[in-house]
Amino acid sequence: MKLKLLLTFDHELPLGGIRTFYKEAMFDPTDRLFDVANQLQVPIVLFTDVLCGIRFKEWDNTSFYQPYVKQLQEAISKNHDVQLHLHPHWLTSSFHSNNFVPSDDYRLADFKSNKEFPIEQIIKSGIDFLTEVCTKVKDDYECIAFRAGGYNIEKETKEIITDLYKYGIRFDSSIGKGYYFRSSLSEVNYLNMPKPPNWYLGLDGNIRADAKKGLWEIPIATIPKTPFEIPTRFKLKKLAKRAPQDNGFQIHDGKPADILSKIKMMFSSRMLSLDNYTLSVNYLMRILEYNVRKYRQYDTVILAVSGHPKTMGDYSFYLMESFINRVREKYREVEFTIFSELAAEMKMK
Repeated sequence: MKLKLLLTFDHELPLGGIRTFYKEAMFDPTDRLFDVANQLQVPIVLFTDVLCGIRFKEWDNTSFYQPYVKQLQEAISKNHDVQLHLHPHWLTSSFHSNNFVPSDDYRLADFKSNKEFPIEQIIKSGIDFLTEVCTKVKDDYECIAFRAGGYNIEKETKEIITDLYKYGIRFDSSIGKGYYFRSSLSEVNYLNMPKPPNWYLGLDGNIRADAKKGLWEIPIATIPKTPFEIPTRFKLKKLAKRAPQDNGFQIHDGKPADILSKIKMMFSSRMLSLDNYTLSVNYLMRILEYNVRKYRQYDTVILAVSGHPKTMGDYSFYLMESFINRVREKYREVEFTIFSELAAEMKMK
């Protein structure tokens, strides 16, 4: 079996508001991410929250927009990858007293009937923006991969998948098998996913279709949670010293799910995430090993590792370094890759 891993990071501010400054909340940890990746000689993927960048061009050009563009171009110049991440609530959010107030239009599907911001135009504007910014550094840059805001693609419509494909997106990396989350803003339900490690999201909107045309899914690696795990609330308290600086608020705060959904979330699969300070490197290796065993009959398995610079502190970067070194020791032929390399290998057009 050939194992390919993509180290993917959602490049975004705390979505519910910030406590500190843009620099501390996003730019500094991303710079540190570049440094660690370069030391380890691995490429990374920034799924960048492009609509945030577009809005801040108007709201705060000097303190946010210009450093934001510079950071994207720095990623490309260091041979990393920058791809499309859409949190559409920015389009209907407001900005007051040097801070933003997020709207509740959290899902892309929430804009299905929005005449001011039609879904097709949202997608096109994000891709056009990244293309313009990144081709200034790399002539052949292409925006070809997508991660939905909040991993929320399973309720999206045929129109969204079709529009992504229409404007050049060929990969999706929004899904983690067995993952479940719900708040009053959205529901993410990946409890019933296809058996293969990778599959197509068909242009008919059916994520279980073996369509041979559509978006090729590169899922985030997951493992089913066992009933013997220590409850998360206890681990958060016990391991609080590992927590990074609290730079902001979650957009789901104060928007609770119903009781049944909370029970489902208790048994949601764990993602292979580098920013979860309650996890150990042994646990991350267990997630990867579970997937390797599960898919051992397949010739090639392509999986994503996830993270968010905004929630990465000292422990997160220790976890990243330790995990990558352990993977290289155990799987000698593992390939850390990015979407541009996958597209060339798979001849995606």
